[in-house]
Amino acid sequence: MSTSPSISLLVSDVDRTLLTHDYVLPEQVVEAVGRLQKKGVRIVLASARSPEALRPFAERLGLTSLAACFNGGWIGDLRSGVSLVSTTINRDEGLAAMRMATELGLNALWYGHDRVSALASNPTVEHEVRITAETLGIVDTVDALPGQPGKIMCVRTDPNDDTAFDALHEKLSGSLSLVRSHWRLLEINPPGVSKRVAIEFLSEHLGMGREACAAAGDAENDVEMLRWAHVALTVGNALDEIKAFAAFTGPSCDEGGMAAAVDWLNNRLYEPLN
Repeated sequence: MSTSPSISLLVSDVDRTLLTHDYVLPEQVVEAVGRLQKKGVRIVLASARSPEALRPFAERLGLTSLAACFNGGWIGDLRSGVSLVSTTINRDEGLAAMRMATELGLNALWYGHDRVSALASNPTVEHEVRITAETLGIVDTVDALPGQPGKIMCVRTDPNDDTAFDALHEKLSGSLSLVRSHWRLLEINPPGVSKRVAIEFLSEHLGMGREACAAAGDAENDVEMLRWAHVALTVGNALDEIKAFAAFTGPSCDEGGMAAAVDWLNNRLYEPLN
């Protein structure tokens, strides 16, 4: 009988998957991740967060050497900052997206590697920056935004009003990659960037075939990654679409549900996972 594990790579979303809705990393999740690592499974975090915002959780999990940030637009070592992939939005396209989002009444945030910029500070903007503990810079005009962003994040406050997000999709989806990470958040990424592209890159980079890859996530920006992976894991608060095809659904992230999902995978490492 073969002693090789059926899964050798787990790529996991972070917010509302490993973390609770209040952005706490439960100790039982940390312990479950540690147990899986001891079995020789490589675990890589894949997040919409910037490298700066992801680093504290990666450090606690012992997963800093390789991570995917900005929905896969940046892939590299969180300790050294050395990247394997670093893709940014064309500046002119980014500025046009910021103008349109602002005209539509959205709060738009321009994300660099270690700094977030916005056109105004208000409770919504401050809330988003406080979540990720990043540095916020306020600029007077769109043209004063620095450099080229790793992503632009648009924030809405009404869960029942899709008008602005739909308008951005219609106008920008031909040249940029747009995806929702939460009902209130629309992520604008460079063209061709997605978590599915990221997991494919990671599997090839690490020399692991698709059949050896598992993924975990809860939201729209995780769907393609989860469908690509051989085994999909999720938590009780995930989209119904994801729970319908996931191999295992743990309790809510607020109950540390990923601990159950990771342990489920750990207990089946040497079994066929069809």
